[in-house]
Amino acid sequence: MNILLIIRLILGIAASALILNFVTLLLIGASRSIGAIFGMIPCGLLLLYAIFMPKVHARIAGIWKAGGKGKTALIVVGIFLLTGIILTIVETVFMVIYANRTAPESEKPPVVIVLGCQVRDGHASTLLQARIDTAYDYLVAHPECKCIVSGGQGPDETISEAKCMYDALVSAGIAPERLYLEDRSTTTRENLRFCKEIMEREGLGDTAVLVTNSWHEFRAQTIASDLGIRCGGVGAPTAWWLLPANYLREILAIAYQFVF
Repeated sequence: MNILLIIRLILGIAASALILNFVTLLLIGASRSIGAIFGMIPCGLLLLYAIFMPKVHARIAGIWKAGGKGKTALIVVGIFLLTGIILTIVETVFMVIYANRTAPESEKPPVVIVLGCQVRDGHASTLLQARIDTAYDYLVAHPECKCIVSGGQGPDETISEAKCMYDALVSAGIAPERLYLEDRSTTTRENLRFCKEIMEREGLGDTAVLVTNSWHEFRAQTIASDLGIRCGGVGAPTAWWLLPANYLREILAIAYQFVF
């Protein structure tokens, strides 16, 4: 078996597995992320590339040799792909760096801000439960900290994300007087803007520890800093089968945030 065939098999299997993952998430409603939809496009192209690799290489070589506009188009496509790869690598590095970052020193204990995620049939989704569990562990280890649970109620949710988190934390033993609800927000920026209002109103200081999934920490902490919240983060784990779609969505969201 030659090296080229091995590469084709690896690419084909990886692309097929990811497409199956995205389709499954959409069919069972486990993800409403654009990452699952967008992810099928590059994975589909990668699968076709793996299947027709020799023909694709021959076609590219012919266009390159012919020169002219075709060669220029190949250069433009190559630059576009290379830029996308570099941006993805850079964003990923920052996502890793910010996944667990100590909050700055402050006179008052940092406020734990738990960012909301989907509630399904009145219960926390897998991603949201991971955030709840991570927040619980942190609050137990830091009894001096207050906590804001943040997240509104979507059209397909029977209760707000904040209420779901509040009930879960209280049931687990966290004292209700340590908790504040922010149940109006629909985006990460609103999460943090409304949380800042609570922090100011209640005299909780300007420093926070953000609890969200690890891949979300970089964007969340960047937004918080823009709003004047001094922050660190404690990243919650993500189930492996949910990671690809959410990772791709976050890559797009980060790029969108810095461009617009």
